[in-house]
Amino acid sequence: MFSKNIELDYDIVVKNKVPILIQDKSWKKLFGDVQEKEIVKYKEQLKSLIKEEIEIERKLNQANSKKKRIMAKILNTSNEINNRNNKNSVNKLDILKEEIHNLNDEIDELTFRLEVLPREIRITNYNLLLATVKYAYKELKMDHKKLETANEKIEILRNQLRELIEEKHEHEEKISNTYSFLHGILGSKVMEQLDKQML
Repeated sequence: MFSKNIELDYDIVVKNKVPILIQDKSWKKLFGDVQEKEIVKYKEQLKSLIKEEIEIERKLNQANSKKKRIMAKILNTSNEINNRNNKNSVNKLDILKEEIHNLNDEIDELTFRLEVLPREIRITNYNLLLATVKYAYKELKMDHKKLETANEKIEILRNQLRELIEEKHEHEEKISNTYSFLHGILGSKVMEQLDKQML
């Protein structure tokens, strides 16, 4: 949990058309594996709501298809009663009417749930966004401190490198001057012999 509460205007978030975070590539890459409690909670809720929405759409399609089939059976059964005076079909018609009544209730429930779900998904997505922003700023604060430390270390290393390069140049110049002096006085043959003996 974080000590500071983040406030984001819900209307502005809606106006900015924030994507469903768990379906967004960038969010998944940055925060998909984060184990922070609030993020995990809202991520799981969002997954569950989206899964429910898909399942309800599937059930609604099935229920509407079934309703069409039963309506066709009701028309056929009504024809049998009216044209052939088939008394057995009256019971069949009552059963079909009861089935349609139950199916209509189911369709109404599913339709209502399907109308309510998008708002629940938006609110959960908004809560996940808040949790993500809180977590992101906590991480950004730590990363800024680490960056500062890294920059300080780099500056120290730069200065050390500068000093070492200067030291290297001094040694190279001293070696070169010493060789030139000795070479000028002793000559190359003597220098070769001395190099073998001394170095």
